[in-house]
Amino acid sequence: MISTHTYKENYFWQLFALLSIILLFRLGATPIYILDEAKNSQCAREMLMNSNGIIPTFNGELRTDKPPLHYFFMMAAYKIFGQTPFAARFFSAIMGLLTVLVSYHYTKKFLNAASGFCVALVLACSTHFLFEFRLAVPDPYLIFFITLGLFSGFSWLQTQKPLDMLLTSVSLAMATLAKGPIAIALPGFCFLLWIVLKKKWPVLFSWSFLSGIIIYFIIAIPWYYAVYKATNGEWIKGFFVDHNLNRFSDPQEGHGGFFLVTILFVLIGLIPFMSFLGEVIKARKELFKNDFILFCGIVVLAFVVFFSISSTKLPNYPMPCYPFAAVILGVFIYLLINGAVTSKKYPLYILTVFTFILPVAGYFAIKQEAEAAHVSWIALTLFVCPVILFGYFFIIKTADWQKRIAVIAFAFSLFNITGLHYVYPVLYSQNPVTKTITTVKNYQHIYSYDTFNPAYRFYLDKDVPVTTSLPELKHWLDSTPNALIITRTYFVDTLKALPLQNVATHHDLFELPTTVIFKADAKPES
Repeated sequence: MISTHTYKENYFWQLFALLSIILLFRLGATPIYILDEAKNSQCAREMLMNSNGIIPTFNGELRTDKPPLHYFFMMAAYKIFGQTPFAARFFSAIMGLLTVLVSYHYTKKFLNAASGFCVALVLACSTHFLFEFRLAVPDPYLIFFITLGLFSGFSWLQTQKPLDMLLTSVSLAMATLAKGPIAIALPGFCFLLWIVLKKKWPVLFSWSFLSGIIIYFIIAIPWYYAVYKATNGEWIKGFFVDHNLNRFSDPQEGHGGFFLVTILFVLIGLIPFMSFLGEVIKARKELFKNDFILFCGIVVLAFVVFFSISSTKLPNYPMPCYPFAAVILGVFIYLLINGAVTSKKYPLYILTVFTFILPVAGYFAIKQEAEAAHVSWIALTLFVCPVILFGYFFIIKTADWQKRIAVIAFAFSLFNITGLHYVYPVLYSQNPVTKTITTVKNYQHIYSYDTFNPAYRFYLDKDVPVTTSLPELKHWLDSTPNALIITRTYFVDTLKALPLQNVATHHDLFELPTTVIFKADAKPES
Protein backbone atom coordinates (compact mmCIF):
# COMPACT_ATOMS: atom_id res chain seq x y z
CA MET A 1 0.00 0.00 0.00
CA ILE A 2 2.65 2.51 0.96
CA SER A 3 5.96 1.43 -0.48
CA THR A 4 7.48 3.76 -3.06
CA HIS A 5 6.65 1.33 -5.85
CA THR A 6 3.03 0.61 -4.91
CA TYR A 7 1.97 4.04 -3.59
CA LYS A 8 -0.71 5.79 -5.63
CA GLU A 9 -1.33 9.54 -5.69
CA ASN A 10 -5.03 9.10 -4.95
CA TYR A 11 -4.15 7.70 -1.50
CA PHE A 12 -3.22 11.23 -0.42
CA TRP A 13 -6.34 12.76 -1.94
CA GLN A 14 -8.53 10.22 -0.17
CA LEU A 15 -6.83 11.17 3.12
CA PHE A 16 -7.24 14.85 2.21
CA ALA A 17 -10.98 14.34 1.63
CA LEU A 18 -11.31 12.69 5.06
CA LEU A 19 -9.34 15.54 6.62
CA SER A 20 -11.67 18.06 4.96
CA ILE A 21 -14.66 16.36 6.57
CA ILE A 22 -13.00 16.26 10.00
CA LEU A 23 -12.05 19.95 9.86
CA LEU A 24 -15.20 21.39 8.28
CA PHE A 25 -18.10 19.18 9.40
CA ARG A 26 -20.11 20.70 12.30
CA LEU A 27 -17.56 23.51 12.49
CA GLY A 28 -20.20 25.87 13.85
CA ALA A 29 -21.82 23.38 16.22
CA THR A 30 -19.77 24.56 19.20
CA PRO A 31 -20.83 28.04 20.36
CA ILE A 32 -18.31 30.85 20.49
CA TYR A 33 -17.30 30.78 24.15
CA ILE A 34 -13.55 30.36 24.73
CA LEU A 35 -12.11 33.77 25.63
CA ASP A 36 -9.71 34.03 22.67
CA GLU A 37 -12.33 32.88 20.19
CA ALA A 38 -14.87 35.35 21.55
CA LYS A 39 -12.54 38.33 21.42
CA ASN A 40 -11.09 37.49 18.00
CA SER A 41 -14.47 36.79 16.42
CA GLN A 42 -16.05 39.92 17.82
CA CYS A 43 -13.08 42.10 16.96
CA ALA A 44 -13.40 41.04 13.31
CA ARG A 45 -17.15 41.80 13.44
CA GLU A 46 -16.52 45.30 14.77
CA MET A 47 -13.87 46.00 12.14
CA LEU A 48 -16.30 44.84 9.46
CA MET A 49 -19.24 46.83 10.83
CA ASN A 50 -17.07 49.94 11.20
CA SER A 51 -15.53 49.45 7.73
CA ASN A 52 -12.16 49.85 9.43
CA GLY A 53 -9.32 47.54 8.47
CA ILE A 54 -6.72 49.36 10.56
CA ILE A 55 -7.88 49.68 14.17
CA PRO A 56 -8.88 46.44 15.98
CA THR A 57 -11.50 46.94 18.69
CA PHE A 58 -13.38 44.74 21.10
CA ASN A 59 -16.53 46.09 22.74
CA GLY A 60 -15.62 49.48 21.28
CA GLU A 61 -12.18 49.55 22.96
CA LEU A 62 -8.78 49.24 21.27
CA ARG A 63 -7.56 45.64 21.22
CA THR A 64 -3.78 45.30 21.08
CA ASP A 65 -3.50 41.54 21.56
CA LYS A 66 -2.98 40.47 17.93
CA PRO A 67 -2.13 41.81 14.45
CA PRO A 68 -4.92 41.80 11.87
CA LEU A 69 -4.45 38.90 9.43
CA HIS A 70 -7.02 36.58 10.99
CA TYR A 71 -9.45 39.48 11.32
CA PHE A 72 -9.22 40.06 7.58
CA PHE A 73 -9.99 36.42 6.82
CA MET A 74 -12.87 36.38 9.31
CA MET A 75 -14.30 39.55 7.79
CA ALA A 76 -14.24 37.91 4.36
CA ALA A 77 -15.97 34.81 5.77
CA TYR A 78 -18.62 36.96 7.49
CA LYS A 79 -19.43 38.53 4.13
CA ILE A 80 -19.80 35.07 2.55
CA PHE A 81 -21.49 33.05 5.31
CA GLY A 82 -22.88 35.66 7.71
CA GLN A 83 -21.64 36.52 11.20
CA THR A 84 -21.72 33.00 12.64
CA PRO A 85 -19.35 30.70 14.55
CA PHE A 86 -18.90 28.67 11.34
CA ALA A 87 -17.76 31.76 9.44
CA ALA A 88 -15.39 32.83 12.24
CA ARG A 89 -13.66 29.43 12.06
CA PHE A 90 -13.94 28.69 8.34
CA PHE A 91 -10.58 29.98 7.16
CA SER A 92 -8.86 28.43 10.20
CA ALA A 93 -9.96 25.04 8.86
CA ILE A 94 -8.79 25.99 5.37
CA MET A 95 -5.37 26.85 6.83
CA GLY A 96 -5.26 23.37 8.34
CA LEU A 97 -5.94 21.77 4.97
CA LEU A 98 -3.29 23.94 3.32
CA THR A 99 -0.74 23.12 6.03
CA VAL A 100 -1.16 19.40 5.39
CA LEU A 101 -1.05 19.94 1.63
CA VAL A 102 2.17 21.96 1.83
CA SER A 103 3.79 19.42 4.17
CA TYR A 104 2.91 16.63 1.73
CA HIS A 105 4.17 18.61 -1.26
CA TYR A 106 7.60 19.42 0.13
CA THR A 107 8.15 15.95 1.58
CA LYS A 108 7.25 14.52 -1.82
CA LYS A 109 9.63 16.99 -3.48
CA PHE A 110 12.65 16.23 -1.30
CA LEU A 111 11.93 12.57 -0.46
CA ASN A 112 9.05 10.73 -2.13
CA ALA A 113 5.25 10.73 -2.34
CA ALA A 114 4.82 7.75 -0.01
CA SER A 115 6.78 9.52 2.72
CA GLY A 116 4.67 12.62 2.10
CA PHE A 117 1.54 10.57 2.63
CA CYS A 118 2.85 9.34 5.98
CA VAL A 119 3.66 12.92 7.03
CA ALA A 120 0.12 13.99 6.12
CA LEU A 121 -1.23 10.99 8.06
CA VAL A 122 0.62 12.05 11.22
CA LEU A 123 -0.97 15.50 11.07
CA ALA A 124 -4.42 14.25 10.06
CA CYS A 125 -4.53 11.98 13.13
CA SER A 126 -3.24 14.52 15.66
CA THR A 127 -6.16 15.61 17.84
CA HIS A 128 -4.43 18.79 19.02
CA PHE A 129 -3.51 19.80 15.47
CA LEU A 130 -7.10 19.29 14.29
CA PHE A 131 -8.56 21.03 17.34
CA GLU A 132 -6.46 24.16 16.80
CA PHE A 133 -7.56 24.46 13.18
CA ARG A 134 -11.21 24.48 14.24
CA LEU A 135 -10.79 27.60 16.40
CA ALA A 136 -11.29 31.28 15.55
CA VAL A 137 -7.77 32.28 16.65
CA PRO A 138 -4.66 33.58 14.82
CA ASP A 139 -2.54 30.44 15.33
CA PRO A 140 -3.87 28.49 12.29
CA TYR A 141 -2.75 31.36 10.04
CA LEU A 142 0.61 31.61 11.76
CA ILE A 143 1.20 27.86 11.53
CA PHE A 144 0.36 27.66 7.83
CA PHE A 145 2.42 30.66 6.74
CA ILE A 146 5.43 29.69 8.87
CA THR A 147 5.20 26.15 7.48
CA LEU A 148 5.13 27.41 3.89
CA GLY A 149 7.82 30.00 4.62
CA LEU A 150 10.23 27.52 6.20
CA PHE A 151 9.70 24.79 3.60
CA SER A 152 10.03 27.20 0.67
CA GLY A 153 13.02 28.85 2.37
CA PHE A 154 14.76 25.50 2.68
CA SER A 155 13.98 24.86 -0.98
CA TRP A 156 15.55 28.21 -1.92
CA LEU A 157 18.67 27.46 0.11
CA GLN A 158 18.99 24.17 -1.79
CA THR A 159 18.09 25.33 -5.31
CA GLN A 160 18.35 29.16 -5.39
CA LYS A 161 15.15 29.38 -7.45
CA PRO A 162 13.58 32.89 -7.36
CA LEU A 163 10.05 31.51 -6.91
CA ASP A 164 11.11 29.84 -3.66
CA MET A 165 12.45 33.15 -2.32
CA LEU A 166 9.23 34.91 -3.36
CA LEU A 167 7.14 32.30 -1.50
CA THR A 168 9.38 32.58 1.56
CA SER A 169 9.16 36.37 1.71
CA VAL A 170 5.40 36.54 1.17
CA SER A 171 4.71 33.71 3.63
CA LEU A 172 6.81 35.13 6.46
CA ALA A 173 5.36 38.59 5.88
CA MET A 174 1.85 37.14 6.18
CA ALA A 175 2.92 35.24 9.31
CA THR A 176 4.19 38.54 10.76
CA LEU A 177 0.76 40.03 10.08
CA ALA A 178 -0.73 37.02 11.89
CA LYS A 179 1.23 37.17 15.13
CA GLY A 180 4.05 39.68 15.05
CA PRO A 181 7.85 39.52 15.22
CA ILE A 182 8.06 35.92 16.41
CA ALA A 183 6.98 34.93 12.89
CA ILE A 184 10.22 36.27 11.40
CA ALA A 185 12.58 35.86 14.37
CA LEU A 186 12.31 32.10 14.85
CA PRO A 187 12.25 31.12 11.13
CA GLY A 188 15.15 33.52 10.56
CA PHE A 189 17.09 31.82 13.36
CA CYS A 190 16.36 28.40 11.82
CA PHE A 191 17.67 29.58 8.44
CA LEU A 192 20.76 31.05 10.09
CA LEU A 193 21.51 27.78 11.88
CA TRP A 194 21.20 25.92 8.59
CA ILE A 195 23.46 28.40 6.77
CA VAL A 196 26.10 28.07 9.49
CA LEU A 197 25.80 24.27 9.54
CA LYS A 198 26.08 23.93 5.76
CA LYS A 199 28.42 26.94 5.27
CA LYS A 200 26.11 28.64 2.80
CA TRP A 201 27.29 32.17 3.64
CA PRO A 202 27.26 33.44 0.01
CA VAL A 203 23.45 33.28 -0.11
CA LEU A 204 23.27 36.15 2.38
CA PHE A 205 24.94 38.43 -0.16
CA SER A 206 22.88 37.42 -3.18
CA TRP A 207 20.44 39.69 -5.05
CA SER A 208 17.73 37.08 -4.51
CA PHE A 209 18.12 37.35 -0.74
CA LEU A 210 18.07 41.15 -0.87
CA SER A 211 14.94 41.16 -3.03
CA GLY A 212 13.29 38.78 -0.58
CA ILE A 213 13.94 41.17 2.31
CA ILE A 214 12.47 44.06 0.32
CA ILE A 215 9.34 42.07 -0.54
CA TYR A 216 8.94 41.07 3.11
CA PHE A 217 9.01 44.69 4.31
CA ILE A 218 6.69 45.89 1.52
CA ILE A 219 4.02 43.41 2.69
CA ALA A 220 4.58 43.31 6.46
CA ILE A 221 5.26 46.91 7.45
CA PRO A 222 2.45 49.12 6.00
CA TRP A 223 -0.30 47.94 8.35
CA TYR A 224 1.92 48.33 11.42
CA TYR A 225 2.77 51.87 10.33
CA ALA A 226 -0.90 52.65 9.63
CA VAL A 227 -2.07 51.43 13.05
CA TYR A 228 0.78 53.35 14.69
CA LYS A 229 -0.43 56.54 13.06
CA ALA A 230 -4.12 55.85 13.66
CA THR A 231 -3.69 55.14 17.40
CA ASN A 232 -0.83 57.54 18.16
CA GLY A 233 1.42 54.60 18.92
CA GLU A 234 -0.91 53.08 21.51
CA TRP A 235 -1.47 49.82 19.59
CA ILE A 236 2.24 49.38 18.90
CA LYS A 237 3.11 49.90 22.57
CA GLY A 238 0.40 47.54 23.79
CA PHE A 239 1.27 44.79 21.34
CA PHE A 240 5.05 44.83 21.32
CA VAL A 241 5.54 45.56 25.02
CA ASP A 242 2.59 43.90 26.77
CA HIS A 243 1.95 40.98 24.43
CA ASN A 244 5.50 40.17 23.30
CA LEU A 245 8.25 41.35 25.66
CA ASN A 246 6.19 40.90 28.82
CA ARG A 247 4.91 37.46 27.77
CA PHE A 248 8.48 36.30 27.24
CA SER A 249 9.88 37.77 30.45
CA ASP A 250 6.97 37.11 32.85
CA PRO A 251 4.12 34.57 32.98
CA GLN A 252 0.94 36.23 31.71
CA GLU A 253 -2.60 35.33 32.84
CA GLY A 254 -1.25 32.52 35.01
CA HIS A 255 0.23 30.59 32.05
CA GLY A 256 3.62 29.77 33.47
CA GLY A 257 5.25 26.47 34.32
CA PHE A 258 8.42 24.39 34.42
CA PHE A 259 10.51 24.54 31.22
CA LEU A 260 9.72 20.90 30.37
CA VAL A 261 6.04 21.82 29.99
CA THR A 262 6.65 22.91 26.39
CA ILE A 263 8.19 19.54 25.55
CA LEU A 264 5.16 17.86 27.12
CA PHE A 265 2.84 20.00 24.97
CA VAL A 266 4.55 18.76 21.82
CA LEU A 267 4.71 15.13 22.95
CA ILE A 268 0.99 15.01 23.72
CA GLY A 269 0.10 17.29 20.81
CA LEU A 270 1.30 14.81 18.20
CA ILE A 271 -0.33 11.73 19.67
CA PRO A 272 -0.85 9.05 18.32
CA PHE A 273 2.38 8.77 16.34
CA MET A 274 4.50 10.57 18.93
CA SER A 275 4.23 7.30 20.89
CA PHE A 276 7.01 6.07 18.55
CA LEU A 277 9.42 8.77 19.75
CA GLY A 278 11.70 6.32 21.55
CA GLU A 279 12.03 4.23 18.39
CA VAL A 280 12.54 7.37 16.28
CA ILE A 281 15.48 8.33 18.52
CA LYS A 282 16.94 4.86 18.07
CA ALA A 283 16.68 5.26 14.28
CA ARG A 284 18.07 8.82 14.28
CA LYS A 285 21.18 7.96 12.24
CA GLU A 286 19.05 6.55 9.45
CA LEU A 287 16.66 9.49 9.58
CA PHE A 288 18.90 12.52 9.96
CA LYS A 289 21.39 11.64 7.24
CA ASN A 290 18.91 13.35 4.90
CA ASP A 291 19.22 17.16 4.72
CA PHE A 292 15.46 17.77 4.55
CA ILE A 293 14.82 15.77 7.72
CA LEU A 294 17.80 17.36 9.45
CA PHE A 295 16.42 20.83 8.68
CA CYS A 296 13.05 19.78 10.12
CA GLY A 297 14.84 18.63 13.26
CA ILE A 298 16.51 22.05 13.60
CA VAL A 299 13.12 23.76 13.31
CA VAL A 300 11.58 21.55 16.00
CA LEU A 301 14.53 22.09 18.32
CA ALA A 302 14.50 25.88 17.83
CA PHE A 303 10.78 26.24 18.61
CA VAL A 304 10.81 23.89 21.58
CA VAL A 305 13.87 25.51 23.17
CA PHE A 306 12.59 29.07 22.61
CA PHE A 307 9.17 28.43 24.13
CA SER A 308 10.71 26.44 26.97
CA ILE A 309 12.72 29.53 27.88
CA SER A 310 9.72 31.85 27.51
CA SER A 311 8.02 32.56 30.84
CA THR A 312 4.51 32.34 29.38
CA LYS A 313 3.70 28.81 28.24
CA LEU A 314 0.65 27.71 26.28
CA PRO A 315 -0.01 24.52 24.25
CA ASN A 316 -0.44 26.47 21.01
CA TYR A 317 2.89 28.34 21.22
CA PRO A 318 5.18 25.60 19.82
CA MET A 319 2.58 24.40 17.28
CA PRO A 320 4.34 25.90 14.21
CA CYS A 321 6.90 23.13 14.63
CA TYR A 322 4.26 20.38 14.34
CA PRO A 323 4.53 19.94 10.54
CA PHE A 324 8.31 19.58 10.89
CA ALA A 325 8.00 17.09 13.73
CA ALA A 326 5.43 15.29 11.54
CA VAL A 327 8.05 14.98 8.79
CA ILE A 328 10.40 13.17 11.19
CA LEU A 329 7.64 10.92 12.53
CA GLY A 330 6.10 10.36 9.10
CA VAL A 331 9.37 9.35 7.46
CA PHE A 332 10.03 6.97 10.34
CA ILE A 333 6.60 5.38 9.77
CA TYR A 334 7.41 5.10 6.06
CA LEU A 335 10.74 3.40 6.79
CA LEU A 336 9.10 1.12 9.38
CA ILE A 337 6.42 -0.06 6.96
CA ASN A 338 9.06 -0.73 4.31
CA GLY A 339 11.36 -2.63 6.67
CA ALA A 340 14.21 -0.10 6.53
CA VAL A 341 13.98 0.34 10.32
CA THR A 342 12.52 -1.79 13.08
CA SER A 343 10.42 -1.02 16.12
CA LYS A 344 9.41 -2.78 19.29
CA LYS A 345 5.72 -3.00 20.11
CA TYR A 346 5.69 -0.92 23.31
CA PRO A 347 4.47 2.25 21.47
CA LEU A 348 1.26 0.34 20.72
CA TYR A 349 0.80 -0.54 24.40
CA ILE A 350 1.51 3.05 25.49
CA LEU A 351 -1.04 4.29 22.98
CA THR A 352 -3.70 1.81 24.07
CA VAL A 353 -3.28 2.61 27.77
CA PHE A 354 -3.26 6.36 27.07
CA THR A 355 -6.50 6.19 25.09
CA PHE A 356 -8.17 4.12 27.82
CA ILE A 357 -7.22 6.72 30.43
CA LEU A 358 -8.54 9.69 28.40
CA PRO A 359 -12.29 8.90 28.52
CA VAL A 360 -12.12 7.98 32.21
CA ALA A 361 -10.21 11.15 33.10
CA GLY A 362 -12.58 13.17 30.92
CA TYR A 363 -15.63 11.67 32.61
CA PHE A 364 -14.46 12.57 36.11
CA ALA A 365 -13.21 16.03 35.04
CA ILE A 366 -16.60 16.88 33.53
CA LYS A 367 -18.34 15.40 36.56
CA GLN A 368 -16.55 17.99 38.73
CA GLU A 369 -17.88 20.88 36.62
CA ALA A 370 -21.30 21.78 38.00
CA GLU A 371 -22.57 23.28 34.74
CA ALA A 372 -21.73 20.16 32.69
CA ALA A 373 -21.93 17.29 35.19
CA HIS A 374 -25.19 16.03 33.66
CA VAL A 375 -23.45 15.39 30.31
CA SER A 376 -20.35 13.71 31.74
CA TRP A 377 -21.44 10.49 30.02
CA ILE A 378 -20.43 12.05 26.69
CA ALA A 379 -16.75 11.45 27.51
CA LEU A 380 -17.34 7.70 27.55
CA THR A 381 -18.11 7.71 23.81
CA LEU A 382 -14.36 8.23 23.31
CA PHE A 383 -13.85 4.58 24.28
CA VAL A 384 -14.34 3.86 20.57
CA CYS A 385 -10.60 4.39 20.05
CA PRO A 386 -9.04 2.22 22.80
CA VAL A 387 -11.52 -0.59 22.16
CA ILE A 388 -10.39 -0.79 18.53
CA LEU A 389 -6.71 -0.61 19.48
CA PHE A 390 -7.06 -3.20 22.24
CA GLY A 391 -9.03 -5.56 20.01
CA TYR A 392 -6.46 -5.44 17.26
CA PHE A 393 -3.19 -5.31 19.18
CA PHE A 394 -4.08 -7.76 21.97
CA ILE A 395 -6.54 -10.14 20.30
CA ILE A 396 -5.65 -10.27 16.61
CA LYS A 397 -1.95 -9.57 17.28
CA THR A 398 -0.84 -9.18 13.66
CA ALA A 399 2.89 -8.64 13.07
CA ASP A 400 2.39 -6.46 9.98
CA TRP A 401 3.39 -2.85 10.70
CA GLN A 402 1.46 -1.56 7.71
CA LYS A 403 -1.77 -2.93 9.17
CA ARG A 404 -0.91 -1.69 12.65
CA ILE A 405 -0.39 1.85 11.37
CA ALA A 406 -3.64 1.64 9.41
CA VAL A 407 -5.51 0.55 12.55
CA ILE A 408 -4.02 3.44 14.56
CA ALA A 409 -5.08 5.89 11.84
CA PHE A 410 -8.58 4.40 11.64
CA ALA A 411 -9.06 4.37 15.43
CA PHE A 412 -7.89 7.97 15.86
CA SER A 413 -9.97 9.19 12.95
CA LEU A 414 -13.05 7.82 14.74
CA PHE A 415 -11.76 9.30 18.00
CA ASN A 416 -11.32 12.74 16.41
CA ILE A 417 -14.68 12.66 14.63
CA THR A 418 -16.41 11.66 17.86
CA GLY A 419 -14.54 14.18 19.99
CA LEU A 420 -14.55 17.19 17.71
CA HIS A 421 -17.97 16.77 16.12
CA TYR A 422 -20.02 15.58 19.09
CA VAL A 423 -18.28 15.55 22.50
CA TYR A 424 -16.84 19.05 22.30
CA PRO A 425 -20.04 20.75 21.01
CA VAL A 426 -22.23 19.03 23.62
CA LEU A 427 -19.81 19.87 26.41
CA TYR A 428 -19.23 23.51 25.54
CA SER A 429 -22.91 24.17 24.94
CA GLN A 430 -23.23 24.01 28.75
CA ASN A 431 -21.47 27.36 29.13
CA PRO A 432 -23.20 30.27 30.94
CA VAL A 433 -23.42 32.44 27.83
CA THR A 434 -25.36 29.85 25.85
CA LYS A 435 -27.61 29.17 28.84
CA THR A 436 -28.51 32.84 29.39
CA ILE A 437 -28.13 34.67 26.08
CA THR A 438 -31.84 34.38 25.21
CA THR A 439 -32.74 36.02 28.53
CA VAL A 440 -30.07 38.69 28.13
CA LYS A 441 -31.36 39.66 24.67
CA ASN A 442 -34.80 40.41 26.16
CA TYR A 443 -33.39 43.48 27.93
CA GLN A 444 -33.04 46.80 26.18
CA HIS A 445 -30.02 47.99 28.18
CA ILE A 446 -27.14 45.70 29.14
CA TYR A 447 -24.31 46.82 31.39
CA SER A 448 -21.35 45.20 33.12
CA TYR A 449 -19.82 45.88 36.49
CA ASP A 450 -16.03 45.51 36.31
CA THR A 451 -15.92 42.55 33.88
CA PHE A 452 -18.06 40.10 31.93
CA ASN A 453 -17.62 36.99 29.81
CA PRO A 454 -16.54 38.32 26.37
CA ALA A 455 -18.62 35.71 24.54
CA TYR A 456 -21.75 37.73 25.40
CA ARG A 457 -20.54 40.49 23.12
CA PHE A 458 -20.37 38.17 20.09
CA TYR A 459 -24.05 37.32 20.44
CA LEU A 460 -25.22 40.89 21.06
CA ASP A 461 -25.71 43.62 18.47
CA LYS A 462 -24.34 46.44 20.64
CA ASP A 463 -21.47 47.27 22.97
CA VAL A 464 -21.76 46.47 26.67
CA PRO A 465 -20.79 49.53 28.76
CA VAL A 466 -18.43 48.53 31.59
CA THR A 467 -17.82 50.45 34.80
CA THR A 468 -16.01 49.97 38.10
CA SER A 469 -17.84 52.90 39.68
CA LEU A 470 -20.93 52.12 41.78
CA PRO A 471 -22.32 55.69 41.48
CA GLU A 472 -21.93 55.55 37.69
CA LEU A 473 -23.71 52.20 37.52
CA LYS A 474 -26.52 53.57 39.69
CA HIS A 475 -26.84 56.55 37.34
CA TRP A 476 -27.12 54.23 34.34
CA LEU A 477 -29.82 52.16 36.03
CA ASP A 478 -31.79 55.23 37.14
CA SER A 479 -31.80 56.67 33.62
CA THR A 480 -32.46 53.49 31.64
CA PRO A 481 -35.37 51.15 32.43
CA ASN A 482 -35.36 47.45 31.51
CA ALA A 483 -31.67 47.12 32.33
CA LEU A 484 -29.48 44.10 33.02
CA ILE A 485 -26.08 43.89 34.74
CA ILE A 486 -23.56 41.15 33.93
CA THR A 487 -20.77 40.66 36.44
CA ARG A 488 -18.91 38.02 38.46
CA THR A 489 -19.49 36.65 41.96
CA TYR A 490 -16.44 38.60 43.20
CA PHE A 491 -18.54 41.78 43.04
CA VAL A 492 -21.87 40.58 44.41
CA ASP A 493 -21.26 42.05 47.87
CA THR A 494 -20.31 45.41 46.35
CA LEU A 495 -23.59 45.54 44.41
CA LYS A 496 -25.80 44.81 47.46
CA ALA A 497 -26.33 48.53 47.91
CA LEU A 498 -28.34 48.64 44.66
CA PRO A 499 -31.93 47.38 44.19
CA LEU A 500 -31.07 44.36 42.05
CA GLN A 501 -32.55 40.91 41.63
CA ASN A 502 -30.56 37.86 40.64
CA VAL A 503 -31.61 36.50 37.26
CA ALA A 504 -28.98 33.79 36.79
CA THR A 505 -25.78 32.45 38.29
CA HIS A 506 -23.64 30.06 36.27
CA HIS A 507 -20.06 28.95 36.71
CA ASP A 508 -17.85 29.74 33.72
CA LEU A 509 -17.13 26.35 32.19
CA PHE A 510 -13.74 24.97 33.34
CA GLU A 511 -12.70 28.43 34.55
CA LEU A 512 -12.40 30.06 37.98
CA PRO A 513 -15.00 32.87 37.66
CA THR A 514 -18.78 32.53 38.05
CA THR A 515 -21.04 34.73 35.96
CA VAL A 516 -23.89 36.52 37.75
CA ILE A 517 -26.70 38.38 36.01
CA PHE A 518 -28.89 40.91 37.81
CA LYS A 519 -31.91 42.81 36.60
CA ALA A 520 -32.48 46.37 37.81
CA ASP A 521 -35.41 48.11 39.51
CA ALA A 522 -36.61 44.88 41.04
CA LYS A 523 -38.75 44.91 44.15
CA PRO A 524 -37.08 43.34 47.18
CA GLU A 525 -38.24 39.82 47.94
CA SER A 526 -40.72 39.61 50.84
